[in-house]
Amino acid sequence: MDINIDDILAELDKETTAVDSTNITQGSSSTTHRDANTIVGSSLDLNDKTQIYVSPQQDFSDLMKSWKNERCSPELLPYPHQLMKRLLNRISMQSQLIENISMGFLDMQNASNANPPMPNESKLPLLCMETELERLKFVIRSYIRCRLSKIDKFSLYLRQLNEDENSLISLTDLLSKDEIKYHDTHSLIWLKLVNDSILKYMPEELQAINDTEGSVNMIDEPDWNKFVFIHVNGPPDGKWNEDPLLQENEFGKPCYTVTIPDLKEEVELTIGSIYVMRYEVIRDLLRDDKVALI
Repeated sequence: MDINIDDILAELDKETTAVDSTNITQGSSSTTHRDANTIVGSSLDLNDKTQIYVSPQQDFSDLMKSWKNERCSPELLPYPHQLMKRLLNRISMQSQLIENISMGFLDMQNASNANPPMPNESKLPLLCMETELERLKFVIRSYIRCRLSKIDKFSLYLRQLNEDENSLISLTDLLSKDEIKYHDTHSLIWLKLVNDSILKYMPEELQAINDTEGSVNMIDEPDWNKFVFIHVNGPPDGKWNEDPLLQENEFGKPCYTVTIPDLKEEVELTIGSIYVMRYEVIRDLLRDDKVALI
């Protein structure tokens, strides 16, 4: 299902607020677009008592890492709630600052302090700020678009994951609030379309759309055997001595040991090195932020 979300950050050009998507009706493609446009603001609804300051440089670095991991990963990775909340707040404040400078409000304030107003020839820093802000919006837009495409592709798998009581991760951790709304709406529309077009004309025993007992699994799952490039980062918190999985190889270098199921062999992943591995082998290390996809 192709979704045009080129204007997914349109609201950020004015102010960073979540868009109400309660007026969604099932048969409208424009409604689907409006629902997709609310995904970016999903993290703004979180109310956390504990606030930890993180520098803008660290937030941008984490965003780039999450973006690359999401694009290279065959599965949908957990949504970084706190990271997106901080980034959207920073975008809102930076947009307001740029608007104040372009309207001359800050120049008038400087003039009242006996400082000369900034001439037009000195607006190059403002242009650089606008360019950098658009660059950040592009990365967020690409990140959200990638996640939406996976939600569309693995719709039945996500529904099954949500119904599985033994699942290690819930949809609330995997998706943002608005991504969950989008997933529910999209899956209902898709199931209704398939049922009205095909399933209701078939025998009752063949109407199951999530049959996994036959020779072919009807639920499209991520390709766990996909080969990916990884860079071994080590413990994300820098506490090397407290990582139980971290070992030293024969050369005295820190490494992680993983097992390849097909070959029943152990492979040492040295910190700072690059490897090509099956995704299933390094999945846990990626979730723990000890490796990054490249």
